[in-house]
Amino acid sequence: MYQEYTVRIQEIVDLLRGRNPLPRLETDSVWDQQIVGLIQNVSLSDLFEGLSVSNNDFGKCVQSGLLLWADALDASHDISQHIETRTGSYWHAIMHRREPDYSNSKYWFGRVGDHPIFPQLRQEAIDTLAEFDDKPAVLSEIEYTIKNTSDWDPFKFVDWCQVANNSDEQETPSTLVNWLQKLQVVEFSNLLEYSFQQSLT
Repeated sequence: MYQEYTVRIQEIVDLLRGRNPLPRLETDSVWDQQIVGLIQNVSLSDLFEGLSVSNNDFGKCVQSGLLLWADALDASHDISQHIETRTGSYWHAIMHRREPDYSNSKYWFGRVGDHPIFPQLRQEAIDTLAEFDDKPAVLSEIEYTIKNTSDWDPFKFVDWCQVANNSDEQETPSTLVNWLQKLQVVEFSNLLEYSFQQSLT
């Protein structure tokens, strides 16, 4: 069950969820400048359509997260780098993972520590892996690692993205990239929902 957002945010989220192909693991170009304008050029009050944002940091996380999902890395970073919370650091870490600057991403994941969305993300990682038949060896190894580790490990996710991005296209199984992209969207969605919920708490 998806989070119920304001009409303005929901319209943007629906467009982002409908992206085909899925967002790349690394990117240096904005997906849709018009959508970015709808996110970037409004106040939090307008973005939340008058809802009382009781936690401004989480409200900014929503804005940063939407921008990151739309591949506007610089605009997202301009916001997340000033949010000194676990969730702000999480958006910051994802931005650097997609930049890609893997060591910097790991630094910010170190600032995140444990995060409330990790258990759900781990379970959805397992669920999405189950959708693939005839897994290549690398995906089977990843599945084994996740199932035999009680907590979600964001550092390993960074490593897997690095392997997919740095390997020769002919050597990287398309199923690995596809699974990582699917899980990245799950991560965007879960963290955005959490950010929105907490902004109103």
